[in-house]
Amino acid sequence: MSRSLFLSKIYGMKDFIFDLDGTLLDTIEGIRAAINEALRQCGYDYGFDKEETKTLIGDGADALVHRALKEEDTPEHFQTLKKAYMPLYRSEQESRTFLFPHLKETLTELKKKGARLFVCTNKPDSFAVRIVNKLYGEGFFEEIRGQREGEAPKPDPIIPNYLIQKYHLDPKTTLFVGDSLPDYLTAKNASLPIALCLWGYGFFTKELLARCDYVFQTPEDLFKTL
Repeated sequence: MSRSLFLSKIYGMKDFIFDLDGTLLDTIEGIRAAINEALRQCGYDYGFDKEETKTLIGDGADALVHRALKEEDTPEHFQTLKKAYMPLYRSEQESRTFLFPHLKETLTELKKKGARLFVCTNKPDSFAVRIVNKLYGEGFFEEIRGQREGEAPKPDPIIPNYLIQKYHLDPKTTLFVGDSLPDYLTAKNASLPIALCLWGYGFFTKELLARCDYVFQTPEDLFKTL
């Protein structure tokens, strides 16, 4: 694959909405440690390695817990495992979340060029704000918006639609950047152009990549959308 693919040649992007897990932050080790410890505490005799953990994420914490239970997924088991998982999810990611190489520097340069940056994630809202601010600094993003009680997770477009309305974003010049099929669907549901980044966790197919407006190999590829 070439260094970057610009499939529909849409230029002039002014604002960017980023997914969090696998796009802005490398959170997989914290998630893996948390779900494995939660399973152990609940008496299960299996766990997940890094690659297996990637198949659990992308649709919010509830979906992850359901997937982790496999054939043991019952309402009772779900509630028990989620109760064990959520505190671990927060504590493990506090110490096991990392920046992707060159990404913060690239986003800093985008901001200098006048771009506005936003976060749209299925992480719980208050936790998303805390962990992004911890690693990027408070005020780096115009707004960090996670899933709130009663809201549908991505690919429901509730968060990008909220950001578009609040900040008067032009959908034609606002790029959604993610790493997975749910991100692609979120962008399409919000009528936004979509970029998928290959440094993330998504299990990409040629068909999915071919439908995207951009495919980024490295963070520096973001400059080519301006």
